[in-house]
Amino acid sequence: MFSANENILLRQHKRRVIDYVESTIPEDALDLGTAVMAMQVSCRQPGCVPLETAITVVFPKPPRKMKKKRNTAQQQQQDKSTNDNNEKEEEVPSFPKPLLPNLEESRIGGNFKTRILKPLSDVTKDDVLDALPPSFAGGRRTVESICIKARDMIFAQIGQLVGGGGGDNNEDSTDSVEGRRLVAEYLKVCLDEYVERGCVAPEWGEKDGWGSKDDDTANNGGDKKVAEDASATKDDDTKSGGIKWGEGNIVFKRPAEDDDDEKDGK
Repeated sequence: MFSANENILLRQHKRRVIDYVESTIPEDALDLGTAVMAMQVSCRQPGCVPLETAITVVFPKPPRKMKKKRNTAQQQQQDKSTNDNNEKEEEVPSFPKPLLPNLEESRIGGNFKTRILKPLSDVTKDDVLDALPPSFAGGRRTVESICIKARDMIFAQIGQLVGGGGGDNNEDSTDSVEGRRLVAEYLKVCLDEYVERGCVAPEWGEKDGWGSKDDDTANNGGDKKVAEDASATKDDDTKSGGIKWGEGNIVFKRPAEDDDDEKDGK
């Protein structure tokens, strides 16, 4: 339970976050009744942050107009006794276009939901923009940004659990480097298995059946392959002037229209 003062502070933080979100929504959409809700929720699932901020944008239901369709004159003559069957009512939405570009929820009067992995008191405007897609003014949430954030979180966790990993941490001993390599190799196998199983995660702490697919390969020359790959990567980095991230098997494609423009240019 919160005390009276804590409730007052919580409401102030909630109002601040709502103002951040509303500043990214066009005035005409707000005038039509678009509402923003923010609340602080606790998560007790393994791996969750203790407190996070849940944001919901509720778009107005579009008014419906009734458009009558009449049957042909011949059908009307045949069904004189049942005039009610000669008229059919069809609902026509008043929002032919989304209130926010490329956001279907804003066209049909649905809800858009997002989360920020921080308590309300710690949420900044940058956090809000990072949690909203580009349909909102200044929104930065894209597939690429999600992937980069997940990558950084994983690397940070490996560094905290094993030790070292760059930054201000100077614990880059031989053991910590080897430990990070082993964890990374294990996670590579687990991620492949995660995709193969329809992106269903294992139970928290489950070991059986995960991360063992390539044990034989790892034990019979796996280390040699890792060393060869590392050497090749180092040579490429030297030629290119530095390490480049995200240039492996994952490619973020541009929109189709950009591809067409490139073809026309050729």
